[in-house]
Amino acid sequence: MFPMEKAVWDLLNGNIKFNDNNVISLVRRLTSEDETPCITIRQAAEVQLAREIIPSKTEVIQTINNVEVWIDIWANTEEERDSLRLQVERRIFQALANHYTTCDNFNKGQCNFLDKECEALTVTNGRTAKNQCPYPNENQYTSWFKKYHIIKPSFTISGRQDMDESDLSRPVLRTLIKLDMDYYLNYDLGGHELEDIIIDEELL
Repeated sequence: MFPMEKAVWDLLNGNIKFNDNNVISLVRRLTSEDETPCITIRQAAEVQLAREIIPSKTEVIQTINNVEVWIDIWANTEEERDSLRLQVERRIFQALANHYTTCDNFNKGQCNFLDKECEALTVTNGRTAKNQCPYPNENQYTSWFKKYHIIKPSFTISGRQDMDESDLSRPVLRTLIKLDMDYYLNYDLGGHELEDIIIDEELL
C-alpha cells in the first residue's frame, strides 16, 4: 500500500457508517465477491516535485511528492451513496479542522499519551468548543497531517463525480472523490558521520 493510500485508509477506517451502526468496509479492490456498500482507496498518480540532501549525521535524501488519491464509494441506493459521500467529506474536513478524533493519540475515547479519557471530552474551553484538543502542546497532539508528513495547505478535494458501474455481476452506484496533496518522504542512506575538518596551519 502506498504511503498516502495508508494515510487515507487510517483516516476513514472505522469512521464511516450506514444507519449509524453498520461500519462500512474498506477494501483494496472491488470484486464481484465484495458486498456493497463499501469504499476503496487507491493512488492514481504520484510525481516527485523536489529532492534535496538535508543536514544530518548521515546522508538523508528528502523528497517532496505530489499525489492524487481516489476514494471510490460503492453503494446500492442513492440514500447509501449520499450518506457515505457526506461522511467521507466530513471526515476530511475534520482532519483539516484538527478535530480531536484525528489526533494520532486518540483511541476510542482514550488519549494514548495521557493514558486516560481524551481531555477534548472532559475539559471545557475555547478549543474543545471547536472539537479540538484543549492543550495540544502538553498532550502532544499529533495531527493526521503531521503523522503522515502531508503539507496541509496543499491538501484539497480536487474532484467529485458519479461513475455508476454496470459491468460487474450486478449494477452498482459509484462516486469518486479525488484528493490532491503534497508530502515529504525521507530516505536515510546511512554512511559515516561527518566530521569537522581540522587544518594544521604549520603544514601549509
